Amino acid sequence: MQSIRRLAERHPFWFVVALAVFQPVLAIPFIAIVKLTGSSITPLQLIIPTVQSVVILWFIRVMGWWQTAGLTGQIRNAHLLIYPALVHFVPALLYGTVAISAGWTLFYFLALLATGISEEGFARGVAVPVLLAFGKWAAVLVAAAIFSAGHLTNALFEDFSALQWLDKFATTFGFAVLYGALFLRTGSLLPLIFLHTVEDYIYVTSGTAGPFVAEALDIRIHLLIACSNLAVGLCMLAAVTDDELLVFGRTATVSA
Repeated sequence: MQSIRRLAERHPFWFVVALAVFQPVLAIPFIAIVKLTGSSITPLQLIIPTVQSVVILWFIRVMGWWQTAGLTGQIRNAHLLIYPALVHFVPALLYGTVAISAGWTLFYFLALLATGISEEGFARGVAVPVLLAFGKWAAVLVAAAIFSAGHLTNALFEDFSALQWLDKFATTFGFAVLYGALFLRTGSLLPLIFLHTVEDYIYVTSGTAGPFVAEALDIRIHLLIACSNLAVGLCMLAAVTDDELLVFGRTATVSA
C-alpha cells in the first residue's frame, strides 16, 4: 500500500485514471461467468455494484483515507443539501410513478444504494481529495470529467444521436461538479451517497430511466437540470473556504 500511496502523491491524475479503469474491470469475471453459464444477467445489477462498493470501502480503509474520504466527522453546511434534495424529485413531480412490485423495488433500491456507495466512494471520496494537489477547481472539474467519461461507455451499446451524447455527458458532468463541490463544502460523503441513491431511485420509480421506462425524461428538462447543477456546483466551489479544505490537508496556497 505504501507504493500505491506514493503513486497517489506523485502522480495524482494517473492514479485516479488507473482507479477509474480498475473499478469496472471488477465486473468482467462476473459477466464472463454469466455468459459461459447462460444465466440471467439481471442479478449482476446488484452483485457488481455491491462488489465494487465493498472493494472501494476496503481500499479507502487500508489506505488510511477514511477521514479524508468524508466517512467520519460532522456534516458542515447541511443547508446546501436542500437544493439537490429537491431537484432530484423533478422526474417524479413531472411524470409521477410507475407500478413496480415490492420485490423489484427492494432489489433496485439495494442495487442503487451499492452504486451510490461505489461511485461516490471513488469519484468524491478518493478522486477529489487526491486531485486537490492541483487545487480545488482542478480537483472537482477533473474528477467530474473522469466520472462523466466513465458513464459515456454505457452509450456505446445504444444508438445515440449527437444531442443525446451531449445530454449524457452534460448530465453526468453537472451532477459530478455539484457533488464534488458539496463534498468539499460539507466534508462528508454520507449525505452524497444517500442523495445519489435517491436520484437514481426516483428515475427508476418514475419510469423515466432504467428497466421500467414508460416515458423518457424530456431531453430539454434533462439539460436544464444539468445546467442548473453545474451553475450551483460552480458557485459552491467558489465559496469553499480555507477551513473547509483543512479537513483534506489542503490550504488556500494550493487550492486558490
